[in-house]
Amino acid sequence: MYRYISSFTQNHLIMDQIKVFIKDFKDVPKLATSKLNLEHINSLKDIQQLSDQWQFNPAMTVIKREFEFPTFKESFAFMSSVSDISDQMEHYPKWYNKGNKVIVEITTPQVGLTIKDILLAYTMDNISDDIQNEDIQFISQQSKLTSQSTTLLNAWNKNYSRFEEEVASQLQRNVNQI
Repeated sequence: MYRYISSFTQNHLIMDQIKVFIKDFKDVPKLATSKLNLEHINSLKDIQQLSDQWQFNPAMTVIKREFEFPTFKESFAFMSSVSDISDQMEHYPKWYNKGNKVIVEITTPQVGLTIKDILLAYTMDNISDDIQNEDIQFISQQSKLTSQSTTLLNAWNKNYSRFEEEVASQLQRNVNQI
């Protein structure tokens, strides 16, 4: 039983260290820029359900992903949408665009990976999904999520609550088995 409770306590300690509720992307520049450790990164990947396509360098200081879209028009609409939110966050990706592909690298200079990087990756995943499901008519068209950023941030915030409920439910199942 001690093992189950210890695991539960450890998950809650990690959760307390990485839980960041955000109301507006304009609040992001005020966030602390503490470097995340491997345990924090893995927990945030699970909590925020980041795509498995994100790759981390061995030092865990950069996160990278290649996005592929049906046409150049969608890839440019993706970049336009992300750039608008990046401006609000004052946190910018390094990216390369060639035709229908966009290769992205995210890091916080002089720090490594921070919550800001995970938030930007989460935002990119959601904008990419939205762009893939929209009928993009012109290259400067933006994802509806750009103008509805509250929806995106509400989902980010709810993911923490959902994860805490899952952990508590797992603990209860383990205790009932004993």
